[in-house]
Amino acid sequence: MVGRRFYRSAMAEAVIYEELDDGRIAKITFNKADRRNLMDPEIVEGFVSAVDRVIASKTLRCVIITGSGNSFCAGADFSTLQKFAAESGYTGPAAIREGIMRFYNSFMKVLEIEPPVIASINGYAIGGGLALALLCDIRIASQSAKLSANFAKVGIHPGMGITYSLPRLVGLERAMELLFTGRFVSAEEAEKIGLILKCVPDEKLGEETLNLARAISDNAPYVVKLSKKLIKREFYVKAHSEVESFAQAICGQMEDAVEGIKAFFEKRKPNFKGR
Repeated sequence: MVGRRFYRSAMAEAVIYEELDDGRIAKITFNKADRRNLMDPEIVEGFVSAVDRVIASKTLRCVIITGSGNSFCAGADFSTLQKFAAESGYTGPAAIREGIMRFYNSFMKVLEIEPPVIASINGYAIGGGLALALLCDIRIASQSAKLSANFAKVGIHPGMGITYSLPRLVGLERAMELLFTGRFVSAEEAEKIGLILKCVPDEKLGEETLNLARAISDNAPYVVKLSKKLIKREFYVKAHSEVESFAQAICGQMEDAVEGIKAFFEKRKPNFKGR
């Protein structure tokens, strides 16, 4: 195995980009374990830079996305959404929506990657982190991983296309249950309901993911790319994200959103009042 790391800037070190097996496989690692790999401005910039490298490559045949520490990605850093909204040049709900779409589009760039993308879920995948994993083509999780679409628990409408991707994987009724409760799902249950391909022992996650990536990269790359394109039809998830951004802009103006986010940071149960 040959591996090379690339660093574009100090900020981009929040996301590590590596090429393995003589440039046939790329590995993108969220590298802010101390913050559970929250989607902050450094993670945003680093991820966009890494995906741009993947898109520009002529040799890559498979891509792995994972996290450092005990989290794949714990979702959006709320201050990042506020920052993007403030920089939008708009006010009120329009500013919120523009900030949300800038945030969404940074991670939905994964849909522009032609080779298959494997989410190697090494720990917590929460909210936007789970949504990103669902945008990938295949998901493998460690036995200790926990997954949650926790949007309703913090008073925020689901986003990043998850209202499309989740029902497509687990079915309509199960998707509604997961979105409405925001409960955590173990890796074992996630495999059982089709949310992930398989659950593996923690110490085997890297090996199992790389073995799958190699099995994919051994095949005719153009055939694999075209097969993915026909299967995914990512237009629909993009359309859902546009509608979700309007719903998030509305919900983000409500008292429940303020209470939900405050309760999240205070580690207590929120007192929602429906307004």
